[in-house]
Amino acid sequence: MSNLPKWSMEFVRFLSVTPQFSFTGNILDVYPVDLDGIITTLRLKDYIRTILVREGYDIILTFEPFVGFSHMHGDPDTIHAVLGDVLSAEKTESPSLERTIEIIRKSVENRTAYSAIILNQVSRPWDEFVSSDTFLYHLFSLCQDAEPRLLAGSSYPRFNLIIWIHSRDAPLPSWYIHDNTKFREIIVPKPNFHSRRVLLESLTKNLPLFESLGDNEKEESLSLLIKKTHNFQANELISLISLVRRDVISVSDLPEAVVQYTCGPSENFWKTVHNKLVEGAEEFLNNRVFGQTHAIKRICSLLSQSYLGLTHTIHSQKYSQPRGFFILAGHEGVGKTALIHALKDLLLGTAGDLIMVNMSDYQDNDAGKHFLVNASIENGSVLAKVRRNPYSIVVFDNIESASRKVMHLLNLIIREGELQTEDGTIIDFSGCLVICTIRLHGCCPDAYKQGKVTEETIKEYQTKEQMASEIIAQFFEEHMSFDFSQLVRGNTIIFRGIKDKAAKRILDSMLNDVLKKIYAKYHLMVTLSPEVRTNVENYCCQNLFRGGISINQRLEEMLVSPLSKQLIEERFEPNEKVIISHISDSESGWEVTLSRV
Repeated sequence: MSNLPKWSMEFVRFLSVTPQFSFTGNILDVYPVDLDGIITTLRLKDYIRTILVREGYDIILTFEPFVGFSHMHGDPDTIHAVLGDVLSAEKTESPSLERTIEIIRKSVENRTAYSAIILNQVSRPWDEFVSSDTFLYHLFSLCQDAEPRLLAGSSYPRFNLIIWIHSRDAPLPSWYIHDNTKFREIIVPKPNFHSRRVLLESLTKNLPLFESLGDNEKEESLSLLIKKTHNFQANELISLISLVRRDVISVSDLPEAVVQYTCGPSENFWKTVHNKLVEGAEEFLNNRVFGQTHAIKRICSLLSQSYLGLTHTIHSQKYSQPRGFFILAGHEGVGKTALIHALKDLLLGTAGDLIMVNMSDYQDNDAGKHFLVNASIENGSVLAKVRRNPYSIVVFDNIESASRKVMHLLNLIIREGELQTEDGTIIDFSGCLVICTIRLHGCCPDAYKQGKVTEETIKEYQTKEQMASEIIAQFFEEHMSFDFSQLVRGNTIIFRGIKDKAAKRILDSMLNDVLKKIYAKYHLMVTLSPEVRTNVENYCCQNLFRGGISINQRLEEMLVSPLSKQLIEERFEPNEKVIISHISDSESGWEVTLSRV
């Protein structure tokens, strides 16, 4: 009996001092029990019966609405001698209120055998039993008058029991249970760690996917599976393994089956992305983000680890952190956002969606509550989106702006790979790529200042990166009151300031995007004269304090805005070729001259 869960042990412990019990909570589940060395699962009333039989009870009946009394355990002749013809085969309907009370009274007061009657869902409104309080008053009286009896063969006195099983939405009245020392309510929880281990060890026997693993891999996989199913009912564990066994859920490991079971079939980009794309990630990203060669090399290294599932090799699989995690730190306009979108295109395709969270929106004292308040599928919150798609790229932008409470929640996501909402829903981040961004001016403004930046070696870059990481860790320790250093070290990529060469490449990319949009929408082929291009370059690439943001703002001011005005005022035919032949800054603003080719 020592292997029973805590709530079952509580029941056994109080059998000799309590005549009536109620079981509520997780009452519609099944419960694992060892029968002659074989683990099986039983419904609650059968589980209670098994315990009572082991404890020496000779007569066990159940009573249910519209059904009446049913035999669960005991010799029929003994039952007939104690209770009369309660089990008569001729019985065609449930007994009357008076007859039911009479049978229960006989059971409680008998001195022949230890007996128990399980009242299953009798507290729900139904027929005459709840038309008045007669039934409850009689059972309350029996509870108060009950005395333990020492019968032959028993080592200690016991009560003849009345056991209620009822859901939380149909409780017994407060007058029945309040200050009633002869009544004990037992809350049945979902399976605890030990119960899940016992059940899952039994369920995974002879499972081909599981049996093919080595002993250490089995233990790690099982431990992680137990952890990830901590909010599951036993019924759900059985269904999960049944689906895996039938290959309805096609997965490569058991923990992933949990995600598929709870969230439904979801496309796992870690498996759909071809390794050649990851192999060519550095070239792909360098063609999209300019001036961040060292940062991109570091990102690709971390991405390769995540892709292979080797991110947390120093930890056991019991720790289910996000599949990938890194922090992008830098001043404004250095390419953090551009790189995130490039990563999205690489891993999810251009049609894929990022989950973006601006942490500047979570600065007030109630931000933590708002962050956790609702994760229903219909809700548009970040947690709802991750719940709907557990294999997502999740970006927490500007985390230095978040309140202390929200940062603690983010800390849980990164360390534990999951978050529990206020309604108890578990949101699993273990399949996600989690990216955090930090604006350096918010925590270490002197690191990698914008402007003229000299070329540096990889070693110099790594030294500055380490220094910035230490400053960031110190910032969070001082302002958020928790140790962020373990998350920062090794996962932080510092973006350097934009240099002249990179600025020109950024400008060229922006210009090409503008001209492509014009052609796609209006079928106009617009080009710039060499003189205009030089003027645009000189103006847009000066004073790079805000990096790409400054370049974009100046480009819109100098070229995009006056060009838009000219395209509206002048009528051009589709497929015409137009050159911007002149650009000048007048008192009314920038002006461009267009010439047909």
